[in-house]
Amino acid sequence: MVGGRKPVCDSEGNYAPKQCSGSQCYCVKEDGKEIEDFSVNRWEAEQQTCKCARSQAEYKETGMMGKSFRCTADGSYDEVQCTGSQCYCADEDGQQIGNLETTGLGRNSDIIQIAAKSYSNSFNRYVIPRVDIQIEASKITGITYSHGTNKMYVRGQIVEPVSLHKALLDFIHFLKEQNQPIILGHNICNFDIPVIVNKLKEYNLFSTFCETVKGFIDTMKVARKYIPKHDVENFKQQTLVKQFVGENYLAHNAIEDVDSLKTLYDSKLALLVKSDDVFAISYHNCMDSYSGLLSSKIVSRPVCMQLAKDGISLKHLKLASVRDVNGLKFVLQDHKIPPKSVKMHSGLLSD
Repeated sequence: MVGGRKPVCDSEGNYAPKQCSGSQCYCVKEDGKEIEDFSVNRWEAEQQTCKCARSQAEYKETGMMGKSFRCTADGSYDEVQCTGSQCYCADEDGQQIGNLETTGLGRNSDIIQIAAKSYSNSFNRYVIPRVDIQIEASKITGITYSHGTNKMYVRGQIVEPVSLHKALLDFIHFLKEQNQPIILGHNICNFDIPVIVNKLKEYNLFSTFCETVKGFIDTMKVARKYIPKHDVENFKQQTLVKQFVGENYLAHNAIEDVDSLKTLYDSKLALLVKSDDVFAISYHNCMDSYSGLLSSKIVSRPVCMQLAKDGISLKHLKLASVRDVNGLKFVLQDHKIPPKSVKMHSGLLSD
């Protein structure tokens, strides 16, 4: 019991990592002792898991060195974790995940396959990798490439790859034919979107891409949001497709992923999705603009995530503040930031 807060046991007699008392939610270790620096307001704690905070605290207690956990301000696992020089995208349990077919498992990897499907057309391009495909990635995707012979194979079958620049141009052309589409993908917020945005920027195509699409929907986030945990073994695309569609498919082949996801979406997820589930393509750019405020704990991560999801960056907030004395307040309220937080943010742009 810390500061008058007494942790509560779950049905099995264990202390859940996340505890709430009054207006605050906080993280505790297995023995119920509070972990410092991970307390947040209850209204900000909807996505809080405290799993990272507990892992971090328990690992420190062992006195062992060499492993670290990247936690968010509320004690949940950051969506990017690093081990040595290798970084990867992680789920809420800190486990590695990835879907876009790339040369590696990090966000800076080269793209080796892009696939998409609308209700009337489909798109698929294999891409010539500029670096060697990591062994781990080849095992997952079945894609190999020889720079010596300039040949690419997918599970033993030869395919014709194109340059990354051409693949991106072709992809944008395909999207333009769909008239401002919303891109759907499983775990694309954590992996596919950051990877492809990095490559679009490399070829000065990011602005064109943003003008071409309305945004994206991450079907993993949709599933986690609307499907009870006890109804599914996990939220991987393969698991959801098998349970709700009754089919198995070849995972980590982009076109197979697209086909199965379309079936899953049409049969299960389409009825669950709401307008609030659409993210701006610039989401990660906007989140990056708040990095200084987040590291200084001036603004909470949930507030930044909500604004970034709607395409609002720190630059937009500063502009609103300059134009009108109440501009910042109105922007926050327009984007569903609770009124109680407006006062807290009233001086954050006074630089």
